[in-house]
Amino acid sequence: MRKIIPVFVIMIVIISVISISCNDQSKDSAEVTKIENTLKSVSFFQDTIGLDPMVLLKAFTTMNEAIDEIGYPDAGYKVWLIQSDTSDVRFLVEGFWPNQDVYNDIHDHQLYKEAGELNENNWEELISLEYHRFKKIK
Repeated sequence: MRKIIPVFVIMIVIISVISISCNDQSKDSAEVTKIENTLKSVSFFQDTIGLDPMVLLKAFTTMNEAIDEIGYPDAGYKVWLIQSDTSDVRFLVEGFWPNQDVYNDIHDHQLYKEAGELNENNWEELISLEYHRFKKIK
């Protein structure tokens, strides 16, 4: 009888661990809903002040955090440093958006505007040379 009780306790512990593990995995997969980005924006900037790329990256990271808080973690920006000896263009900024309506909602949202105002001095000296928006063909 004494041997049965420890085996029974071990079985309960094993079943509990497996059950908790399965529940955690189902929560993770249920909470993550990917939205396909069908709209892209691309901006090219000339740097007239020798801006540290990490400063610009930090500014857009703040913008991305605001976009996450608004509820669109798959939308936002990527910042690229252009490596060229023949061009004055130094930065490329890509924006990824689920669609035009979401783009508008994000850019009109107070959190987004506040994040932009916080970092405005980081890019006000950059000269925007080109801005394009692309829509994915489906």
